Amino acid sequence: MSEHPLSASIKKNLPEFEEKTGIKVSIETLSETDYMVKTLTELQSESGSYDVFMTSQPMNYQYAASGWIEDLQPWVDDEKQTAPDYDFDDFYPALIEAERWDTTDFGGAGEGSLWAIPANEEGYALFYRKDILEAAGIEVPQTIDELIAAAKKLDGSEFEGKEISGFVSRGDKTYPTLNPFSTFAGAYGVKDITDGVATVNSPEGIEATKKWVELMGTAPEAASSYTWYEAQQDFIAGNAAFYIDADHMAPDFEREGSAIAGKVGYELPPAGPEGRASSLWLWSLGMNAASEEKGAAWQFIQWATSKEMLTQAIGDGNMNPTRVSVAESPEMAAATEGWDDYNAVWQEILAEHAAWQYAPSSTWPEVGDLWATAIQSAVLGETSVEDALDDAATKIDAAIK
Repeated sequence: MSEHPLSASIKKNLPEFEEKTGIKVSIETLSETDYMVKTLTELQSESGSYDVFMTSQPMNYQYAASGWIEDLQPWVDDEKQTAPDYDFDDFYPALIEAERWDTTDFGGAGEGSLWAIPANEEGYALFYRKDILEAAGIEVPQTIDELIAAAKKLDGSEFEGKEISGFVSRGDKTYPTLNPFSTFAGAYGVKDITDGVATVNSPEGIEATKKWVELMGTAPEAASSYTWYEAQQDFIAGNAAFYIDADHMAPDFEREGSAIAGKVGYELPPAGPEGRASSLWLWSLGMNAASEEKGAAWQFIQWATSKEMLTQAIGDGNMNPTRVSVAESPEMAAATEGWDDYNAVWQEILAEHAAWQYAPSSTWPEVGDLWATAIQSAVLGETSVEDALDDAATKIDAAIK
């Protein structure tokens, strides 16, 4: 598993599962980058040494196309293997749909086999410092252009004795960076691949990237290599006025002792010519197709994604819930009390704006890395946006063919 509130909650409550089932579980957690590399290496070996692993949609595509991940629909449908009170229909339908793919490159999303069970949902929101905006007399931006203007106005200004940057977000050259960028890409109607050909360098792609580069110009220079963790820590330290990233980061902002607790506002992603947009990332649990303990693995996945465990996980910072009953529970309302409009905003993003925006493909992780590298190059000023995206499109075409 990746180091995450989901894995932390499962570890914390693991004795309950072992006592109930008699199944012994050994969990290994790694930083996100190391976990992705190790998971891929282990699955490629087809050794079955890991029975269950955290996964997400782009990883599902890669694993499913190679036959490394188990189709979980037969397990869900098996009345002998699935508890009567598991209530599979309680998961948000859109999230279950996002876990399905029929392994057709550039098509078949939402159809066919079920490759994982969602345990954590994230859309992408605009975070802002309410106190900084109020002191500067700036309204909460509703559009991309308004956000850029506000970030430029605040960048380099002083607030409570500290010089702040206008904005912060991820800038690393790996595909998870595209999740915050998706708010701009979707707002301009950008498609990564159209009819089997890369279109990241379309006029829409160029315009969206230019806007992103302009906004990242108000971020710290080091942000060009930030993963989500460094970007989040920069915002928590009170160094930035605006931040776009996973909406479920709120527990870290609002935790006791945080320098920004009670000072963060939560808003929908800013609008562009095509409206508002957000990617949809699901941290999910998948089963190794080579596992020799599939029955035990399915029991573990059921327990970890049950109503009881996902409710318990709220208190451990695992948001947002992937089950309707948990999202609407008194526990969720109590946990988010005082967090500005967080609880309403994440649900509106999920209901109206969040979607996996990119073409399903077994090569998508490679495609995403090439695209993210091009965006980083443009942010660093190493090349023009046009040249960076043209180069990426050429390399993506070679990768998918």
